[in-house]
Amino acid sequence: MGRRHSIAARKASGDAKKSQVYAKVGKIIQIAARKWADAKMNPALELALSKAKQYNLPREVVEKAILKWSGQLEWENLEEIFYEWYGPEGVALLIKALTPNTNRSAANVKQIMYKYGWVLGAIGSVAWQFKEQWVIVIDGTSETIQDKGKTLEKVLALNIEELEERAMELPIADFEVDEHTVVIYVDKTNFSIVQKALEKFNYHMIEADIQFIPENMVKLDQENTNKLYALLDALDDDEDVDHVWHNMGN
Repeated sequence: MGRRHSIAARKASGDAKKSQVYAKVGKIIQIAARKWADAKMNPALELALSKAKQYNLPREVVEKAILKWSGQLEWENLEEIFYEWYGPEGVALLIKALTPNTNRSAANVKQIMYKYGWVLGAIGSVAWQFKEQWVIVIDGTSETIQDKGKTLEKVLALNIEELEERAMELPIADFEVDEHTVVIYVDKTNFSIVQKALEKFNYHMIEADIQFIPENMVKLDQENTNKLYALLDALDDDEDVDHVWHNMGN
């Protein structure tokens, strides 16, 4: 264990931010639906719908994303693109974009990166430093409550010891406690099995997705750490950027 993941759950504060998150997750659903529009026959779509649930996407947003790919609504030819960059002290950044316009996406990312003084890496020069891993992040257990006629979800404090005992009975690759959350690493073939088993215990999952985990970490001073966080915020605001991974350690 002892690895640090760079998973940043989206913070949907305010209508503009929520709209941005809905659009980004909608793209993920649309791409996943390419293979098959039935989630039972398409693990990628099942995972995308799970992500939609995590971010509380309205049902109409999810249905619209699926209908776009089915041809029943006007759709965008989305592409998944990775960009590789280097920054201060050799810290590496792996950026994934989902875009209908690769030229626009590349130009926007370059503009942001150059503004913060980062250097474009050759293809493969950054990616090799990250290991593809399926990850589940849990921050508590959920229960359904009734409040003034509305059905609401309430997240309760996490019993980490109990979760660890249950997880160790499942085919997981690793288990890590990170502040108030638990990070579970799973091999691709076992992901669906583990996810469904944990759902039966009503665990609240704030992330269930493929991640790129850095093999080696780089430490930055406070000034460069602050600059990196500012850069990550700028990238998160870009409409095409889906996820960003870095290897900055604590």
